[in-house]
Amino acid sequence: MARLQSNMHDLLTEEVLKALFSKNIYTVLKFIQAEIKQIGSITTLQYKDIVTIRKHLLNKHSAVVTNALDHWNELVSKTALIPTGIKSLDRILQGGLTTGNIYEICGLPSSGKTQLCLTLMKNVSLLNLNVFWIDTKGDFTGRKMRSMLDANGTSEDVMSKMLVKQLHTQHDLVSALYQIKEDVYTRKLRLRLLIIDSLPPLFYQSQDFERNYGVMNDFVNVLHFLARELQIAIVVTNIITTWYEGDFNVDSAITEKLGLGKYWYNVANTRFVIKKDRLTILKSNRLLKGVSCPIRICDEGIV
Repeated sequence: MARLQSNMHDLLTEEVLKALFSKNIYTVLKFIQAEIKQIGSITTLQYKDIVTIRKHLLNKHSAVVTNALDHWNELVSKTALIPTGIKSLDRILQGGLTTGNIYEICGLPSSGKTQLCLTLMKNVSLLNLNVFWIDTKGDFTGRKMRSMLDANGTSEDVMSKMLVKQLHTQHDLVSALYQIKEDVYTRKLRLRLLIIDSLPPLFYQSQDFERNYGVMNDFVNVLHFLARELQIAIVVTNIITTWYEGDFNVDSAITEKLGLGKYWYNVANTRFVIKKDRLTILKSNRLLKGVSCPIRICDEGIV
């Protein structure tokens, strides 16, 4: 899952990388899987140069073989349970957010998705854990977070645990995730929670299905890596849209659809829907489907 970089090989110049990225070849895996002729047509590299680079990357990035028991023991030792600070939510989560999992919060526009994420960021930061927020809508403001902390009677010093990045394109999103990976490894960033609010604004920008699918595939791959290999709990928000078929006065003609299509549907380990004053589990690979909890919005966030 390593991202291609110029320091990996002398022949991987910035010009070559730019050409590869333009065709959604961001990672070592994608480079190795691509046909040599395809790489040659995209870049100025000769056949023998491509073979040389591939051999070098394979030697450097080949997986180390371990037995299943060692893998399981390592996973258990790294996994952590992070309380959300919302008592009713922690009950249906059986204690809190589990690292290594991807959680999705979906709902109609203005249903409280961002407010819930802000509350998660505040409460997890109060546990002295770093939280990274990727903002695609421009909804995150320090003033709002400060007011929530004030209502909670908490010092603003906790905001030093909150890392925020605003971005506006699919490419920026993928690059940001790779940068987080590098920061964890090189800067020893201790990160337990990553929040992305929200995905649809980026993936609805383009009508190019093939490009969207390619970027989505890269995004999901690195998201799984961050969750599983670095043991980070990931929370993303998604939108639900309402569709009317036929007569607008007939309730049975109203259907609700989850954003981002079928490919995304099975990515999250646990999906919640937020409606009015309740949060309900729509799907999960370990929690009870259909279980819900009451929530209430106040000055200090959601309780």
